Amino acid sequence: MEQYIYIFTIILEIIVCVQFCRAINDFDKKVVALNNDISLVGKEIVPVITNLRCAIKKFNKISAIIIKAKKFAALRHLVFVADIVGMVFLFKSFKTYKGLSKLKFIRKLFSYSIIRALLSYIKAAV
Repeated sequence: MEQYIYIFTIILEIIVCVQFCRAINDFDKKVVALNNDISLVGKEIVPVITNLRCAIKKFNKISAIIIKAKKFAALRHLVFVADIVGMVFLFKSFKTYKGLSKLKFIRKLFSYSIIRALLSYIKAAV
């Protein structure tokens, strides 16, 4: 009787082993199919990624130029405003200038930076 139980157990183990092998084979086929699909999608995604990287690089270059131009424009405005404020203080203190000190005042009044900034404002307005 024990021999029949051993034979029955061996047969059950063989049946379970066959089912496991079939399941592993099916999963292997599914993994291979999924891998092929992913590789096909990957081949389509790589050009899109490279195009996106090129577009981002171009955008960064353009934005860097715009930011640089705006930074210089803002700096130019700031220098012009600082010169105007300096001129206001010079006009307030003009009465204290005597002799050769008036030449410093006139030199500051007709300084190159103020005239250049004023001309750039006029040019931008036109």
